[in-house]
Amino acid sequence: MKLNQLADQLHAKTINLIAIAQALELTNLPNPHGGTPLSSDQAQQITAVFRYMRDRQIAEPKSAIAQMKELPATTSAIAISIPESVADELCRRYPEGSMSDRILRLLGALQAFEQMYELCMRSPAVSAPVNSTPNQ
Repeated sequence: MKLNQLADQLHAKTINLIAIAQALELTNLPNPHGGTPLSSDQAQQITAVFRYMRDRQIAEPKSAIAQMKELPATTSAIAISIPESVADELCRRYPEGSMSDRILRLLGALQAFEQMYELCMRSPAVSAPVNSTPNQ
């Protein structure tokens, strides 16, 4: 795969991927350009940095790479993005704790609702007697 093909695949600008390749200091890419062939390992490295930068809105590849190196190798955390309005609503409903705590509380409430819904759907419907009045 060539660098410009990777750019098309990632919906990125080739020049941004060239900057990432240069910041990674890939040894066999002394003068990267759009037509530079990449090994699968190099493509994965560039893709990982690109996605990290995009997800965190980081403009400088060297800064992103430094941040990535600071992260622990094994982490069970993932980054998510939610609209501001959703975050505001979570803060309003659950004023205490971190955003993770708020999301967990919301998921707990949703689970409780789902369980109640299942119980309601399983229980037989109770029919109420209807008193009919004769037409006068």
